[in-house]
Amino acid sequence: MDVAVVKPVVRGVIFDCDGVLVDTENLANQVMVDLLRQNGCNVTARETHDLFIGGTLALVAPTIAEKFGVILPDGWVDECYTRTFAAFERDLQPIADLPVLLDMLDANGIPMAVGSNGPHDKMKVSLGKVGLYDRFAGRICSARDVPNPKPAPDVFLLAAERIGVAIEDCVVIDDSVAGVTAGVASGATVIGLVDLTPAEILQGAGAHYVARDHDHLHDLLAGWLNR
Repeated sequence: MDVAVVKPVVRGVIFDCDGVLVDTENLANQVMVDLLRQNGCNVTARETHDLFIGGTLALVAPTIAEKFGVILPDGWVDECYTRTFAAFERDLQPIADLPVLLDMLDANGIPMAVGSNGPHDKMKVSLGKVGLYDRFAGRICSARDVPNPKPAPDVFLLAAERIGVAIEDCVVIDDSVAGVTAGVASGATVIGLVDLTPAEILQGAGAHYVARDHDHLHDLLAGWLNR
């Protein structure tokens, strides 16, 4: 006897920002690596990715002090943001397969929001550079808006509230362990989007589904909307 496949309910979609809506992860990571090296910490891009992807810059200085014995100067975070914004303005490019996905959700009347650990000024630069800021205006949520950043679920719960959809009826899409953990804790259906973090690690963090790229993500959501 065939087993019936139950499709997830999709009444709202909440996107992480970096690595999901904008291809910023490698640019931002390289800025961090260069700045840390200038301050005497000889890290690699792989190390900073593994330590900090999906987190907040506030975690960097204490982690670097603990693991490498390097004390970062006051103002380090501001300098990192300044250099990161400049890199975005100079080099950030749109994700080719993303507009078709967003248009499909719009056509099906699915409200969308952003839930990110990044600050609003960073998202204004990155989303603005690729033409997405106005599309999500009023529904862009930062960890600065809530008591706790990811891996706590707070920012996703706020995003669901902003679009007026119960979190249990939302799909959360994130590319980091912290984000997947937060999405699962929120009660949403979670898709781990493979970018710099491998599929098996996203699955290990609890992702209900894994999309290998934005085209695969489109196909997953299209199949669930075709009920």
